[in-house]
Amino acid sequence: MKPFQKVLAAFLAAILMVSAAGCVPMSLTKQWSYKYSDKTLDKQYDIGVYIYSMYQAYNSAKTYAEKSDKYKENESFLDLEIKDDDGKKAVAKDWIKTEADKISMNLVSLDYLCAKDGATWDEAAMTSAKQTAKDTWEMGPYASYGYYQPQKEELEKYGISFDSFCLSVYEANVKQTALFAKLYDKGGIEEVSNKELEDYVAKEYVGYSYFPVKLYTQETGSDNSPVSKKFSDKKTKKIVSALEELSKSVADGSTSFKDALKKAEKEYGAAESEAKTDQLSLPDSLKSENEDIYNAVQKMKNGEAKIVKVGEDGDSPMAYLVCKTEVTSKLAKDYISQESNRSQTLSNMKKDDLKKLLEKTADDLKKSSALSVNNGAIDKYDPSMFYEKPQETTAADDDSASADSADE
Repeated sequence: MKPFQKVLAAFLAAILMVSAAGCVPMSLTKQWSYKYSDKTLDKQYDIGVYIYSMYQAYNSAKTYAEKSDKYKENESFLDLEIKDDDGKKAVAKDWIKTEADKISMNLVSLDYLCAKDGATWDEAAMTSAKQTAKDTWEMGPYASYGYYQPQKEELEKYGISFDSFCLSVYEANVKQTALFAKLYDKGGIEEVSNKELEDYVAKEYVGYSYFPVKLYTQETGSDNSPVSKKFSDKKTKKIVSALEELSKSVADGSTSFKDALKKAEKEYGAAESEAKTDQLSLPDSLKSENEDIYNAVQKMKNGEAKIVKVGEDGDSPMAYLVCKTEVTSKLAKDYISQESNRSQTLSNMKKDDLKKLLEKTADDLKKSSALSVNNGAIDKYDPSMFYEKPQETTAADDDSASADSADE
């Protein structure tokens, strides 16, 4: 088969897959899933909102299932026991249904709290969010990079409309931002002061410096590719011992980190380009940058310096000289004085509180006679609807593949 013919065949196959997906008997009508009606809120949510919640829950459950030693590629995981980020264990299909209800109820809670507390948003922000949703629906989230994956083609086959998709993600983000500001930002119902934010930064953020020293050399292999070879135990011990003495002098203040780096550059081949200093950082940022350093810093005291060895079992071991520095009140104050830093810190500080508030509100609303749940409609949808069984390879497919190879 010629290259152009292969491209055309793939294109036609894609069209057939989309057409077939469109034949799945799922409804896009305005059937509702949840209703809430009292003096605070009067709103109805389409069944597509619940289906999309279950779609999100299904994908989360799959991520958890993939961590299980019983998970098998190309087989349904719905009967496997999974453990979520909160450490809760459940059979995947049951967890998905519970999580779908939780996600849906959070949307109800969000609307309820926005109405109750008078949270408002800039209409321009909502208009922009809806336009972004439309672009994602029709072209996909990575269209600007030339990769088209319309969410419409993925979601409509399950009965999820654009309105349900937009409300569940894009509108909800605008509303949540507005509610967060109404509660915790300047002038908010539970306003967080600059002093509270500064105290939070001083307590939760970290300051650190580190540089690595290689405990191996790189040689050229027989095929001219680089090969790592770690130093002998004797040489490694000598270098690490010297670095430990250097770290002690940094800790007692007799040597600055900068001077320690210069000495390590001269004697052990450390590189200034690989050194890192951050006077004020979120622990999670450090963790994503270098988990070994993060683990060490979490156990260190302010002003402490130590040597952290990494990769000792491999061919490319390293020794890091790590210092933990104090996040002073002045550093925290200067940091919070910048509006972008203040906003980010406020988010870090209160995001869990908002999450808990939404969950508690959902529990309270469920006890209210003002809430109605259309279980008759919801129960028609099962997590198994999202599982796509891999197509089996037939003898005809094998013959076609052999013919293709012969044509190439």
